[in-house]
Amino acid sequence: MENFFSSILQNPVYLLLSVGAVAFFILLVVIYRIHKIHSQEIFVHQAWGANWKGR
Repeated sequence: MENFFSSILQNPVYLLLSVGAVAFFILLVVIYRIHKIHSQEIFVHQAWGANWKGR
């Protein structure tokens, strides 16, 4: 494990690939969460919806 980290830190290409892979994974998780939120129905309480003037 120590050799793995030392080889990543010594070679900038491996470092960029590692950082890119982590950023890509985070981006996928964020996109998944946004899609999950947008696919849910929006619930508006009836009393709030009846009093809303549309301004």
